[in-house]
Amino acid sequence: MNILKKVGKWLLYIIGGILAFILLVLVIIRINSSGQEEPFLDENGEVLTNSIAMHENVDINGIPQRITIRGKDLSNPVLLRVHGGPGSASPPVISRINGFDLEDVFTVCYWEQRGAGVAYTKDIPDSTITLTQIVDDGLAVADYLRQKLKKDKIYLEGSSWGTAVSAFMAQENPSLFHSYIGIGQIANQPLSEQLSYDFVMSKAQNENDTISIRQLNEIGRPPYPNKTDAEMAHACNIERSIVRKYARPNVNMDFRGLKTLMLDNSITFNQKLNPKQDYPAFRLLWSTCFNVNLMREVPKWEIPVYIMHGDNDHYTETSLAKTYFDSLEAPTKKWFIFENATHPVQFEYPEKYRSIYIDEILKNEILKNEILKN
Repeated sequence: MNILKKVGKWLLYIIGGILAFILLVLVIIRINSSGQEEPFLDENGEVLTNSIAMHENVDINGIPQRITIRGKDLSNPVLLRVHGGPGSASPPVISRINGFDLEDVFTVCYWEQRGAGVAYTKDIPDSTITLTQIVDDGLAVADYLRQKLKKDKIYLEGSSWGTAVSAFMAQENPSLFHSYIGIGQIANQPLSEQLSYDFVMSKAQNENDTISIRQLNEIGRPPYPNKTDAEMAHACNIERSIVRKYARPNVNMDFRGLKTLMLDNSITFNQKLNPKQDYPAFRLLWSTCFNVNLMREVPKWEIPVYIMHGDNDHYTETSLAKTYFDSLEAPTKKWFIFENATHPVQFEYPEKYRSIYIDEILKNEILKNEILKN
């Protein structure tokens, strides 16, 4: 009995210690969750002159949307990042953790689209969450940035779903943009979904992966003419989970990255504890994304086009992205293949991603300006 009492006593000490540690960690996280952007500091700990680090909920076409602007020098060019998903907005600190932020060479705007992001409320009607409306929103954001940051034109970057949004933005008003940078480029998404399904089914059959085979048979091979938006979104989630099994992205959040995320002041305590929100954008927009065909809808660009793509991308099939690139008309265009990469190439190879921007895109712009001056 004495031994049991001692063991019980020690267990209480251990449990108490664990609870005290958890409480301490939560207090530290809470202290570092002001909801204010982390400023850029010089070697003396002072805010860097001519830098910007702010976010605001801006009324864009009658709907509040979160815009975060960060850059070390306001004299740098402006880059608007159009996120993927649909609805996959993420805090800017994610790009810094993974080493692909460009805030030293651009003033970067992170825009959280209608139907997703921290500014989303259930008061926003589902009927307004459409590709056409988001394209209009994006053009309004671009014009807002031009006026706020006093620039004639800005750079436009789209990732995944954001490549479709960006393509239609650039098609509608190319005068707003220096050039377009696409990552995980959508081309002919209806065909891409079929090729992706065939890829994972073949892999699952070769591996005798009966669970994945059953799941794939249950959702069926695309297209899905009789599925509702919610059913299509569910089928996509199932299929993508199997893609990640057989074409796993080389992306891992280690302890250092998690610590940086938890101690980043720009994210509130509630957002850190409840990062997964039930945003409607994916459910409402996946069927639209599924049917985008830029080969047909945007064959010609009025601005330079740069595309970065993984050689093993089965979200937006590599072969189709390359076919689209080869066929599109643009003043200049350049294709960058990332070997041993999947869909999020900026996460997988951040150094190469940054070098393309610095050594190719910005240098080309400088050279073009010099030619125009002469």
